Amino acid sequence: MPLLAILTVLFTIGASVALHRTIWGRSVVAIGQNQRAARLAGLKVEPVRCATYALSGALGGLNGALLAGYFRGANVDIGNEYLLASIAVVVIGGTSVSGGKANLPGVWGGALFLVLLLTMLNTFGVSAGVRLLLTGLIIVAVITAAGGEKAGR
Repeated sequence: MPLLAILTVLFTIGASVALHRTIWGRSVVAIGQNQRAARLAGLKVEPVRCATYALSGALGGLNGALLAGYFRGANVDIGNEYLLASIAVVVIGGTSVSGGKANLPGVWGGALFLVLLLTMLNTFGVSAGVRLLLTGLIIVAVITAAGGEKAGR
């Protein structure tokens, strides 16, 4: 089994434990569900948000460094091709775009679905533009389907 796969599984387990079993993780989920309610419940919203953004920035910087090492050089546009795919994986996986619902196993399923879909499209010789268009349409379809019915007033 590759070392990268083992590290990814360990990172996923650590992230799941951090989000579901720690005070900070539960605070992040509560703030994502309703920031005002979290503040009224006694959570310190601003320090938790600051720490979350700092962690996201640090992990993004680590990813940038790993990509620069993989491509043997840095470039401003080095991660553009991964931007839409990462959003699609999160949306397809069932994580709420508006916040408050973390679904790590769903993200794995979304990633597997997207990789299989893009591999199938590559096998059929579909151009990059059509692949991006199809990925965007899938994102829109999943968000529309997950929106549910609007409550009447």
